[in-house]
Amino acid sequence: MNKDVSKMIVLPQDGSTFAMKSMDYLNLMFGPEHSLTPNLLYILPSLLPVLVEAGRKCRETAGHLKKMKQRNEALANDILGGAKDILLQYNFPEEKIKTVCQGRKRDIAKDIVDWSHDKMADGILLNCHGRSRVEAFFMGEVSLKLLECSGSCPVWLLRGNVKEKDVLVAVDNSENALRAIDYAGFILNGTQSRIVLFHTKRSLRRFLPKAIFEDIPGIAELWSKQAEESIAPVMEKTRQMLVAAGIEESRIQVETAEGSRNPAKDVVAAADKHGCGTIILGRQGDSDNKEFSMGSIARKVIEIASDKAIWVV
Repeated sequence: MNKDVSKMIVLPQDGSTFAMKSMDYLNLMFGPEHSLTPNLLYILPSLLPVLVEAGRKCRETAGHLKKMKQRNEALANDILGGAKDILLQYNFPEEKIKTVCQGRKRDIAKDIVDWSHDKMADGILLNCHGRSRVEAFFMGEVSLKLLECSGSCPVWLLRGNVKEKDVLVAVDNSENALRAIDYAGFILNGTQSRIVLFHTKRSLRRFLPKAIFEDIPGIAELWSKQAEESIAPVMEKTRQMLVAAGIEESRIQVETAEGSRNPAKDVVAAADKHGCGTIILGRQGDSDNKEFSMGSIARKVIEIASDKAIWVV
């Protein structure tokens, strides 16, 4: 794969120090030498319908609303300019940095997704914290809603301060896991990140009572062996996919671990063990569950991870 292919990442902004950390992460993972197009996006707050209606009836009210809109636009330009300055300080090429200010149409999350889909973005990067409890821009509800409505556009969520460049990709038998691998090969081509392909085998204790283990000696070992044999071809396939995408073999590590009752904790623990600051998961895994990846693992990883970026593909 050509590492010079430009990758467009959307960075929603709200002026908070948390939102500013998205620029730090972009520089950590890619830097100014990478072929990247950062798009800084600000969604303007919408006026209450009752005020809009009042403005239609009263010239004085209309004047106040116009001034309010102008102040909001000026604030947006200041915020976007500040974010752009950070990228310029990191020596990102000015011609590659785009700033966009858009009026709110539906709600913040859907507007971000709609704009990103329209521009065929390769990812949406945002922090899980924001400035205003009222708007809840990057806090909980908006980031989760963005995940729910993002469709085919991958979402990158920052949790705390990410300091490590290396990446862990959670792998299972699903098509979505393979899509996550394909995406990782595309996005990480040209970077220096080490990639750990990680699979946590489903613990038999999640399905059988303790008494079964006592009645059938060796059942746990048999289950583990069969799980290992089942996932081995998948792990090799994912490794080959990364190599075909241009990732050097020396940067790829493969690990299959005995699973616990909590696979999300297994994934986070493996990322900590290998010094990975980023975790990549497919949106939905081999459970055929309509929640997030591999059942609800992605949601749980987002809840418990700290100082990590979680990419949901």
